[in-house]
Amino acid sequence: MTNLRLPLLFTRLSIVLFLLPWQLMRFSKPEVIGNISEKYYKFSMPEIGSTVTGVLMMILLLAFLVGFKKRISYGLVLVLHTIGTLTTIPYLIPGLENFNILFMAAIPAIGAMLLLYVLREQDTLLSVDNMMTSKG
Repeated sequence: MTNLRLPLLFTRLSIVLFLLPWQLMRFSKPEVIGNISEKYYKFSMPEIGSTVTGVLMMILLLAFLVGFKKRISYGLVLVLHTIGTLTTIPYLIPGLENFNILFMAAIPAIGAMLLLYVLREQDTLLSVDNMMTSKG
């Protein structure tokens, strides 16, 4: 299974690169995050809420990036992204008035996240969890 190590690392890195701009926007443009959460998720996000969730999400993404506590970090990334995607279903169905093809990128991302979660024990390249167990 060593041939999986590099593709799993690339999958982990690509997921981080996919999610990172949204988290950075929480700090650079919290008002935009407020507008997005109101339009797509139907709740108001104050600027402080954007910052707090941004800090928490950046910690989660860092844990995910370095392969720390994979069951928890990979699982949370998968669950949170899936919930966020499910709330945008009207934008995901071709033929509906609100359909937006850009939202479709979230679907293969869920697939990649699920794959990484299922194969988390084989995702050992540059993984903190693996480095910690190798030394013990």
